[in-house]
Amino acid sequence: MNGKRRKSWLVGPGLVTCFGASLAIVGCGGAPAVADSEANRTPELVIFVYDRSASIPDYQLELARDLTRDRIAQLKHGDRIAAVQVLQLSLDEPPLRWSQSVPRREWEGMDVARDSITLARFLRDADAYLRAFSDPASRDDIMGTDVLSTFHDVAAELRPYRDYRTVMYIYSDMLQSGHEIEMEGLRRMPPDDWIQARAESERLPDLSGLCVVVVGGRVDTNAGQRVKTFWSDYFEATGASLFDHNYSLRPVSLPTDPCPGI
Repeated sequence: MNGKRRKSWLVGPGLVTCFGASLAIVGCGGAPAVADSEANRTPELVIFVYDRSASIPDYQLELARDLTRDRIAQLKHGDRIAAVQVLQLSLDEPPLRWSQSVPRREWEGMDVARDSITLARFLRDADAYLRAFSDPASRDDIMGTDVLSTFHDVAAELRPYRDYRTVMYIYSDMLQSGHEIEMEGLRRMPPDDWIQARAESERLPDLSGLCVVVVGGRVDTNAGQRVKTFWSDYFEATGASLFDHNYSLRPVSLPTDPCPGI
């Protein structure tokens, strides 16, 4: 009898310790190690840029919302997310921007239940917050579409995270619309030397290493092809990468590896 009691007393603390640890770590024998593919991956900086101008139909904003939600769900611990609304007239106006890092694992290299819960909550909250950027309501007072100035704000998001793998998803018809340039209907397209002149005077944003995905650009018309050619040349001059397959009107889903090799 005493022997049985003694044995129970010796085992008891071990059971309590195991139970307590299981609240934070999956399994009594310790947490399984995180797969090497995740532990050694380069973190991502994912930037969403939203054009809410009057030229964007409601269904395109709804598509932006759905594609954003699906992309957010792929983020991992240690990644970073940013959202930028396209400026209306110039850099003089206050930007609508939001950015935050996905929480890192509390237990590096280990698969811990608490980390999974933290990640799930962050991604859920980020999706809810970013819905405002693709809201089709209250757009009547938007006075222009300054995509070019907006990319200076994107460059500011990139600057501190050069060691991240960076990708920008821009939901826009890519029609710059302002006093100097009016791309809608090709009314005032930039002159042929516009990009070169600004590159030489260091007036282009530094988008080095950025992978660009355009959702909303037309490619089925001569005008659409001319606009696309301008942006292809522009991104090349800024150090970004825009592949042909990443420029489309309304894709079913975002590419899983939009810029392989960079």
